Amino acid sequence: MSFKSEPIFKQIETSLSSNPSLAKELVKKTNSVIIFNLKNKKGEQKAWKLDLKKEGTLTETTADAESDLLINLGDLDFKKLVNGKSNSQKLFLTGKLKVRGDVMKAANIEKILKAVAPAKAKL
Repeated sequence: MSFKSEPIFKQIETSLSSNPSLAKELVKKTNSVIIFNLKNKKGEQKAWKLDLKKEGTLTETTADAESDLLINLGDLDFKKLVNGKSNSQKLFLTGKLKVRGDVMKAANIEKILKAVAPAKAKL
């Protein structure tokens, strides 16, 4: 596995598919499509689309797919973020986290990750 964050995305996908009421609640609160575009140490990129506009699903995609919010982040930084070992403000200020799109929607990411990811998420 070339991306350390893949198990986290599997967990998010499982949380959404096994808990339809959670997915519905997040769609109602968020109403947006968020793409997480991660880069690993080898320089490879992989993107996941969290669709919280209609059904509450997570799928692999491309970074240039249509979204309300695009989050660019290193693979290990995303893992640290979800596990509570780093925070978004620090990552943003050091240029490791880049956001494109509706920045107001980025404020909801922490709540979303806390709801669907296994550990603490500080975003």
